[in-house]
Amino acid sequence: MRTPTRVVDFHHATGNFVVQTPKVNRAEIADELSLVFGAPCAILQTSQVQSCVSVAERMTDPQIQPGIRWTKGIAFKVKGRPCTVELKPTAHAQFFRISEYAVGVFKSEQAAPSEVPDKTHVASWGDISEDVSNAVGGIWTARALVRIKGVLAKALKREHTAVQKPS
Repeated sequence: MRTPTRVVDFHHATGNFVVQTPKVNRAEIADELSLVFGAPCAILQTSQVQSCVSVAERMTDPQIQPGIRWTKGIAFKVKGRPCTVELKPTAHAQFFRISEYAVGVFKSEQAAPSEVPDKTHVASWGDISEDVSNAVGGIWTARALVRIKGVLAKALKREHTAVQKPS
């Protein structure tokens, strides 16, 4: 049986995919992709990702702390309960609620004197995902905002190209 679901673009290093499908049932799409990729997947419409990015971009970084640089990101619900609580800061990050399916992240990174993050003291986005999963329940996946914006640009380009094609 062939599926009408297609991966039309991706960033292999981050696991971010742009998918086209006529299906509307997110659980069905997530199950299908999870089976193919061997890992649970968060499914969002382009407009939802745009909305989350817009909220995250407007947020002001937490108070400046010596030797700390903040990196914005977003954690998305993969499976489980929606986020209905305000998350408390962890050793890795501070959080802000965007919606029931998205949590904004300020990841704390040790900055070297050059303001470049010291990679030996940086929590991974997997650590951030685990923090949100532990606080909210279920499975969550987190990515840096710059990566999310990159895959969003690819999705928007695909949508624009699809609209421009003659029937």
